[in-house]
Amino acid sequence: MRKFYLHTYDGKKTFDLNSDKALAAEPKGLGNAFSLSYKDSDKGKHLVNVTPSFDPIELQIYFNADGTDGYLNYKSLLNFLAQCGTGLLLFEYNDGVTDKFCDVVLKSNSKTERNDEGVFCEPFIFERQTYWYERVEESFALKNTDAAQTKFPLGFPFGFVGHVFKKKQRITNTFFVDAPITITITGDIKNDIDIYIETTDGKTVGEIALACNNKEGTTIIIEPTTKKIIVTTDGISTNGYGLTDKTKQSFLYLPQGEYLIGSNMEDTDAGAISFAVKRYLFD
Repeated sequence: MRKFYLHTYDGKKTFDLNSDKALAAEPKGLGNAFSLSYKDSDKGKHLVNVTPSFDPIELQIYFNADGTDGYLNYKSLLNFLAQCGTGLLLFEYNDGVTDKFCDVVLKSNSKTERNDEGVFCEPFIFERQTYWYERVEESFALKNTDAAQTKFPLGFPFGFVGHVFKKKQRITNTFFVDAPITITITGDIKNDIDIYIETTDGKTVGEIALACNNKEGTTIIIEPTTKKIIVTTDGISTNGYGLTDKTKQSFLYLPQGEYLIGSNMEDTDAGAISFAVKRYLFD
């Protein structure tokens, strides 16, 4: 049985679209679509560009299968959507085989009266922004780890007494679209922070340089999907975009192929740089 859920983008709140209070049915726009561009020449028409052009996701949502008039159920969905404003939502779709997500924005919702049979059903339309992807992202961190807790062999171990320092991580993207990488920096890191992606033969293909180090109690999150860099200290968050070296990238994406992700952390640093790579699906 197909199941649908809406989540706030941080994943902290969820609205279930599979209950008698709100039952989503008759979905449209769950597949993939592309926009094709051609160029005419004296030899005919030639394909020059293929770009994703997703159809909107349309759901018919029934609000009174629980035997009520349905208006409170309808209002509860609107209250959930109001918390997100005009920002991104996570749309979850389980087809009984795979569980997958995409980013959506609410485009429209209607509100009418119950029909002659007493059914309260309204169409909701969401503009889809991304391919489907796995919510359980591939995650890893560059940091010092107690040797007793480390699984060997490591691809790039740098050892010192009682610890193993992982400075680089080998990673592969098999999808034809670059995979966004969310970066989270925590703990004490003494030098200005440099993070990079390089080929297996050492050629740099992406790099972020921050004009700051990091201290315990401060967290820096670099989020390419929302295009935000947030610095949080003692519960107070500020925009960290100004910390980036504008001659390099502000956000990192993993190209198709095999690469290494690394940083300039030293083995005496107690902090960590964590990565979450979004895995797109052609589903």
